[in-house]
Amino acid sequence: MKKSEQTKIELMNALIRLKDNGKKISVTSISKEAGSAYGTFYRYFNNLDEIHEAAIIQFVLDRAEKLDAELKKEKSNLFKLYYGWFVAIDLYQDEYTANWLIEHPASINEAWILTRPMTSTWLQNAIDQKEEPNLNENNLLHFKMASLYIHWTYQNALRELLRGRKSIEVYTDLMTSVNLLDLPRKTHQKYLQKVADYAEN
Repeated sequence: MKKSEQTKIELMNALIRLKDNGKKISVTSISKEAGSAYGTFYRYFNNLDEIHEAAIIQFVLDRAEKLDAELKKEKSNLFKLYYGWFVAIDLYQDEYTANWLIEHPASINEAWILTRPMTSTWLQNAIDQKEEPNLNENNLLHFKMASLYIHWTYQNALRELLRGRKSIEVYTDLMTSVNLLDLPRKTHQKYLQKVADYAEN
């Protein structure tokens, strides 16, 4: 990894550490936490919004990579897809990040778009393996459309989490209102229950 890329990552990690410890976030505090000069920050980011967005996208991509590894032995690609959306709801529990994302919805949407190849591959594999009767390319088209609706409602999910509701409750409500794959209701509910059971373990 180039030194410039390493410095950028160190700045983003410094932001995350400050946030996790409830400390004030500013260009000065980020630079100090990263062990960099104040001016170094502006070589990589124009403002605090830019570093927040970059850190969030990197966090989502890192979590997606871990999720793919975590579910490597899982045979059901449909379960992977359903569980992946639960992880998306469960990602941001802290008040600072949730509020920032509510105010900057485009940032998290960009991150979800970058993870779409992975989730689309899971669904394509489920179609190829005929995991459910009548599962076909129309379900893939519906998934791509429904994903946009979930992106739009993600800020509401964050508000529900900030109110103290459990991630699985918010996830179930969201997924009940948006049938992600246009599966029969009974089948859809089956996968929601599988996610709930898996999340409890």
